[in-house]
Amino acid sequence: IPSMTGGAVGFPATQVASAGANDLDDYEEGTWTMGISFGGASVGVTYGDQGGVYTKIGRQVTLTGELSLTAKGTSVGAARITGLPFTTVTDRFSAVAMRLASVTYTGRPQAYPLDVDTVLSLEKYTEAGTQSVLDETNLTNTSDFIILASHFV
Repeated sequence: IPSMTGGAVGFPATQVASAGANDLDDYEEGTWTMGISFGGASVGVTYGDQGGVYTKIGRQVTLTGELSLTAKGTSVGAARITGLPFTTVTDRFSAVAMRLASVTYTGRPQAYPLDVDTVLSLEKYTEAGTQSVLDETNLTNTSDFIILASHFV
């Protein structure tokens, strides 16, 4: 149950869930560590900048983060942003905006949270609309990601 202290509404450290559709029963702010994997592994990956912040209001999480590589390592396969602070639900009504630098492909990037997971899948689309995964061949040892995402938990 929220409490009023010094003009602020305070929520308990552990959520006290409510079944009421219109009850705000959780609020949280925090930090998270953004990472990257290729094919589910991160062998030899090193980072310059790596981190982010989030705000959780009810079941919606909005987060920002930055990740800059100093070495992309030796893992291969589909690239994924790892370390989301909360596990997503199965509905993909989510938005991700990204800024990428030092990547090697043409077209536009796209990301979405995987169902019931703590990762974002990364894809690329050509101007003709062809979709494929973003993988280790598209990144360099100095690739940089800045993201803004909003999803449900």
